[in-house]
Parts: sequence; structure tokens; C-alpha cells
Amino acid sequence: MADTRQTAGPAFHQLSFVPEGDGVLIGRADTDSYALFPADGAMLLHKLTTGMPPADAVAWYNDAYDEPVDMDDFLETLGDLGFLRGDGDDPVAEAPAAVRYRRLGRAVFSPAAWIAYAALAVVCVVLLVRMPEVRPYPKTLFFTDSLLLVQVGLLFAQLPFVFLHESFHALAGRRIGIPSSLGVGRRLYFVVFETTLNGLLGVPRRNRYLPFLAGMVADALVFCLLVCTAAVDAQHSGGGLSYLGRFAVGLAFVTALRFVWQFYLFLRTDLYYVFSTALGCVALHDATRALIRNTVCRLLGLRNRMVDPEQWSERDRRVARWYAPFAAAGVLVMLATAAATAVPVLAHFVHLLVDRLGHPKHPDSGFWDSVGFLALSVVQFGLVGVVALRDRSRAREQRRDGNRPEAVQDPAPTTAPLHAEQEHSR
Repeated sequence: MADTRQTAGPAFHQLSFVPEGDGVLIGRADTDSYALFPADGAMLLHKLTTGMPPADAVAWYNDAYDEPVDMDDFLETLGDLGFLRGDGDDPVAEAPAAVRYRRLGRAVFSPAAWIAYAALAVVCVVLLVRMPEVRPYPKTLFFTDSLLLVQVGLLFAQLPFVFLHESFHALAGRRIGIPSSLGVGRRLYFVVFETTLNGLLGVPRRNRYLPFLAGMVADALVFCLLVCTAAVDAQHSGGGLSYLGRFAVGLAFVTALRFVWQFYLFLRTDLYYVFSTALGCVALHDATRALIRNTVCRLLGLRNRMVDPEQWSERDRRVARWYAPFAAAGVLVMLATAAATAVPVLAHFVHLLVDRLGHPKHPDSGFWDSVGFLALSVVQFGLVGVVALRDRSRAREQRRDGNRPEAVQDPAPTTAPLHAEQEHSR
């Protein structure tokens, strides 16, 4: 047993304790730093947070579990996790601050709202069955003869719906008191909306599912509203679809693709987080990738390129063995979606481009519209390539700097016999 000469207990930030399987998930909502502790380690930390001096906590642990504990090492781990409060840190708030828009979150996901959502879904299904013209399929993307307008219109018109998707994530978090935030980020050169659900791991597991699934709820509602819009347009247009109706159906098709994307389980999609939470895993995605990589390397005789699976918990490694086929199924879903949607769309684009570019002397053929479409496409893919190469170069430089001896850092801290596994929320 390692003794300590401290008489006063260390100061801690506000911590949450949530049972998680056989352990306890402990963390700080303000920094989104969480660790999975065994039950005995969680009890020891709880004693310390109540003001018990370390020496007394060691004596209590020895009596309760009949085994020694290295308190100095345990405190060092807590410091690495950011749980200990320093002299310059702000004092712990006596009561958590009120979460803005919590009432709005409760209203959006209230029983009355769910009834309205269900009614809208039923109406949408009926319309899809009775009105073939409002059914979205690949060629409905071409809501106008102008390829340039199709490209620009679909690109910018879906931004509000992507914003709504992320807003539903944020509101679902604020509904349960999580100070979630919605920001604007960048992937390659594209503008994206990002939701930060700080503190989500600090609530019971059953309360995490809706914040993860809320974005898919938003996509389903958008799809239904767009189909209804097209149906109303068809009624006012005498059975056919005007420009507005065709545009709505095209956007509905894009929205459906965003919904299907959540089933690509080899990525960290919304459904992945649901499964990971339900299965009680901490880093299932990384453990599954490591398992697949090690399997491939073993088959190819590249054992020197295998990664150490011990850096993930036993639970993650065990679940990854049978989750890997589901991740592989996600790849099949992606390929099937591409074959059913991307290939027909691309074929139609090529057909129109070849037909129009072959008549440069006829303005009505859409020659200059096709030229503008190609120019914008070249600029877009060119920017993607340039930014991707720049980011890759920066990542290579960071890895090279990180391989220098003075930059090498210790992996996730552990204590013996207590251990903690780190994981951050979405």
C-alpha cells in the first residue's frame, strides 16, 4: 500500500456518476472528459469527492475490499482526466446553470408532437401509394432542364434541412438538460453544421437514444413535408407537377439518401452511436476497425502492421467480434445505394452532356448550360482535391512531429488494481 501524507482531500470539478454495465461512467460535462471506472474505483473516487482525506480513503478501501491501492497513482490518473481542480480554476457551481431552449426541446419531442409526426407519416405513405408522380427516384433530381440549376439548387436548398437535422440533435439534448450547441464547421471546403452534445455521457443510458436518433426524425419529417408539398402542387396543377413540385420531389430524394446514409455502420453514424450505447461499449468503432485490420494483416502475413487490441476494453473487443459483420453490411448498403441511385444519376448526366455538347451551334441545346455545369464541377472537385492534399500534408507533418522522442506521450492512464477507460461523446 502506498501511503500519502496529505491530510486534506483534493478539490474536484463537478463530476457525474452514471452506472454503465459492471462499471460506473464518471466525467465532466464542461470538458466532455469521461472515464469508465470499476465499481470499487468509483466508490473510492466518490469518497474523495465528499472531502475524505486520501489517507482515510486508502484505509477505507483496504477495509472494504481487502486489497491495497496506490493512491498517488490513482490521483495522478484523476489529474490526467482533468477531474482535479487547480488553484486557478473556477469554483464549482452550487447549482447547474439553466439550459436555454429546454422548453422548446420538450415541446418538439412532447407526446402531442409525436402524434402529429405520426399523422404526417401516415399521410405521406398514403400519398406515395396513390400518387406515383410524387414518388422520389433518381431521375426526379432533374427537376429542370438546366443542369447548372439542378446542381446549384440541390446544393444550397438542402442546407436548411441539414441545419434542421442538427438542430433536432441539439434540442433533444437540451430537452434533458444537456447544454448542447450547434455550430458551423468545414469538411474539405464544404460548409457543414455540427452538434456538440457535451455531457450526454453523464446521463443514464436510456436518455441518450433520442439525442442520437433525433436527426433521423428530422430527416423523416422533412421527407414527408416535401412529399406533401409535391402532392398539393399536383392538385393545383391539374394532376401534373409544376417546377415547385418537381423541386420538392428532387429534394425528397436527396433527403432519403441522407437517411439511408445513417445505415453505413462502418462509419460513426447516428445509428452507430445508438448501437454502441445499447451494447454498453466505449470505443466500438475503433475496436472493430482494429479487429478487421488485424484479421486482414494476419491473412496477408503482415503481422508487423497489426495493432495492439489491448488498448480497448474487453467489452469492446468481445462485441467487435460479432459487430464486424454488421459494419461490413454497412459497406454493402453503401454499394447497393450507389448502384441504385448514383449510377443511374451519373448515366443520365453523361447522356445529357454528350447530347448537348454535341450541338455547340444550337443555343437551345443547352450547350452553354452544360459548359457551366462542367466548369462548376471541375472547380468543386478541384477544391476538394487541393484541400484534401493540404490536410493530408498537415497530418503527415503532425505525425512526423509526434514521432519525435520529446513528443511521445503515455497512452490512456491506468491504475492498478483500478483502471479507467477514456471516451468522449459525439
